[in-house]
Amino acid sequence: MTSDAREMSRSLSLISINKGIQVIGGMLWALIVPRWLGPDAYGQLALAMSISLLLWWVGDFGGLEIFGRYIPRLQERDPNSARKLVGQFFSLRVLVALPLPFLMLAIGPLIAPYLAGWPSFFIGVAAGIHIISWTSYHLLYARKEMGKWSVELSWRLFTQLPLILLVGAYGLGAQMASYSLNELLFLILAIVWTRTWLRRKDMRIDRKFVSPYFRFGLGFWATNIGIIILFRSGTILVQLLTGNPAQVSYFDLALVVFFLVQTIIDQLMRSFLPTVSEFKEGGQHERVGVWLQAVTQWGAALAIAAVIGVQYTAVWIMPFILGADFQEAAMVLRVMLLALPALVVVGVGTLATAVHESARAKLIALAAGIAVFYGSSYFLIESIGAIGAAWALTSGLTVYALVLFAQIRNDLQLRWPALLGLFALGFPFVLLQPFVADHRVLAFGSAIVAALLYLLAGYLLKLLPPTPLQLIPHLVGRPPKT
Repeated sequence: MTSDAREMSRSLSLISINKGIQVIGGMLWALIVPRWLGPDAYGQLALAMSISLLLWWVGDFGGLEIFGRYIPRLQERDPNSARKLVGQFFSLRVLVALPLPFLMLAIGPLIAPYLAGWPSFFIGVAAGIHIISWTSYHLLYARKEMGKWSVELSWRLFTQLPLILLVGAYGLGAQMASYSLNELLFLILAIVWTRTWLRRKDMRIDRKFVSPYFRFGLGFWATNIGIIILFRSGTILVQLLTGNPAQVSYFDLALVVFFLVQTIIDQLMRSFLPTVSEFKEGGQHERVGVWLQAVTQWGAALAIAAVIGVQYTAVWIMPFILGADFQEAAMVLRVMLLALPALVVVGVGTLATAVHESARAKLIALAAGIAVFYGSSYFLIESIGAIGAAWALTSGLTVYALVLFAQIRNDLQLRWPALLGLFALGFPFVLLQPFVADHRVLAFGSAIVAALLYLLAGYLLKLLPPTPLQLIPHLVGRPPKT
């Protein structure tokens, strides 16, 4: 195994551990909290958390792309400048975070009356704390400490669960206070991990120093804001267009499961950026294309396998876990996860645009996706509520992926027949779903068998390149061959 493959496999191993924690946390959250609070109360909490998440991106600045692209280079050539860049971003994010609680006190009641007062204040507090913590987590990512970096999202619901259970009976204000406390725990952890990089002398804003990096990150910042609007504003739209917290809860529960899968794909894609950037710096353009091609085809295949599994099981598993009150969430999830293969293209596109230091392609694609999402949301949500929001989201993400793919296809060196074949191969497996969906044990077993058979067929038909398989021995703990 080559050194780059060993390094990538180590990163994937660490991410895999944290992704396991994220899946457990998400499952426990979905199993316990909605049933305990009920559709209306859970819908209120889901809306408050979604607004806080939207506010995170005010202080993003394209930091992940900036740090991933430049910190490795600066650390090798000019360590003091690397530390100064970290200090500059820390200060900028503190300045952004401070006014957010007071801004939310004014805006919150306009979204929903139950957000007035303390809930809105703590929405802003939680968002501000998270923004500050990002500098440290982005640094960990740039230093290829992928295990620590992935902690930020992977452990969030797991640690939030006991805090919500402790104070949930005291209302939304107390729930959002516990949410803020959870963010504080992650901030403290991040600062402990990166404390040697946070020097006071580097935190005085130096506009001349930071401006070139800020300009580079501006396009990625805009795309990140657009992405979170596309992903998360559906929750707010459902509240504004239906006025029904229960519909909000159906959409949000499906979104929780959706994000469990999406963040796995996104972090797996992003974990390749520092190493692929080194290929680019070294003029190894062919290696960049080979790895992007392999990631795209295997990522698409795994996403399609996940769609197959969900189509077999969602009809019964969501009500079984959540209770009969959340029956509608199953259909929302089935619709939403149809966009999963598109997310692979989005993830690879993000990687390609970051390597080439240009967000233009992503901005154009994102604008198209947002236009489709908002253009269809009003009618669909008015007509069929949360299910309509899911269709609007799926449509927007699909258009976003297709437009992005059209612009980066030359960088990927893709085998187009193989990629199209992977999509065509999935249809027969999905069409078998009605024959087994009504029987729980049969549906669950069939979902696993169908997903594995799909991947095996893709490999045997040579629709999937064998390159990533060299990572598997290291992922399961066996020493790789050199």
